[in-house]
Amino acid sequence: MIRALWLKKIWRGRSKGVSSVIGTVFLILVVFAISTNVFLWTISQSATYNQAVKDANQKNADKLSENVIVSNVNYSVPLPNRVKVDAKLTNAGSVSAQIINLWVFDTTIQRYGFNNTMTSLNLNPGDILYLTGSNGIMVTIEGASSPDNFVAWFVTARGNTVALQVEQSVIIANLAQGIGSIALDFNTFRYYIYSGSKLANYPAGISGFNVPYNTYIAFGVALTNLDPSKQTISLDIHSQLWLYFPTVPGAGPFVWYIANVAADGTITTPPYTTITLAYTETKLLNFVYGKEGDSTKVKIDHPQVDDKLCAVNLLLHGTIGTQDYGQNIPFVSLYVS
Repeated sequence: MIRALWLKKIWRGRSKGVSSVIGTVFLILVVFAISTNVFLWTISQSATYNQAVKDANQKNADKLSENVIVSNVNYSVPLPNRVKVDAKLTNAGSVSAQIINLWVFDTTIQRYGFNNTMTSLNLNPGDILYLTGSNGIMVTIEGASSPDNFVAWFVTARGNTVALQVEQSVIIANLAQGIGSIALDFNTFRYYIYSGSKLANYPAGISGFNVPYNTYIAFGVALTNLDPSKQTISLDIHSQLWLYFPTVPGAGPFVWYIANVAADGTITTPPYTTITLAYTETKLLNFVYGKEGDSTKVKIDHPQVDDKLCAVNLLLHGTIGTQDYGQNIPFVSLYVS
């Protein structure tokens, strides 16, 4: 009896020691688990931070590598309050670029406008994009008109801005002010051979400065509006092309009047529809008829002008803006044979 009580007392003392050991082990396991989770969380956060820093550095590097060059810039106002921007874009950088916005500032009336619908303007390195003609970008600015001055800039998806610089030629500006608002492209001067009521070789024509004798022909000239006031020029039915022979008295002048010609060479007049030239716009104009508003064909058939040199003059008439307009463009000569 006494021995049993003694053993019971000994076990009770040992059980208290075992409980302490178990509690200590459990506490160590809890601390270890918490420490492990904290360590793993710290590693994951560090990895996330490092990846974020890497991404930010890559974005900054890509932004710095983006290099879009804009040239051949032209501003026009083909419709009231609508500014048209023509330009050539070249991606000279090492990364692709996306144009997402175009801002235009009318410095004359101090108003802004923008176009943010250009989601498809993507340029890979080395790509060239022509935003001209029907691909030109339109921006609405209330009160904008052709004589106004404009500045503009593109915005890329990476946040870079690309300024648009207008390239102006002093020679062309002086030429326009010296001889008039319309300039003639001499290299594109051409003539056409008739095929019934059509121009058979339209619009390419036959280039050069030699024309056939005693053959029904018409003429095509490329004209550009370089008016310093940036106004639209309209040419009426009185506009004509003269051809005369200074060494043959009484020979001519032979006269061709302006006409409308369809894309397939069909002469669509009479009646004549006024032809307009917006500022910096170039158009091929055709001088076809021998009488104003008529369908008479013309040929160079004076017996003394074969194998002779002649001078060509364009007599242009119409309106510039809301004012009357008239201009004579010489400087072309032809040889008839």
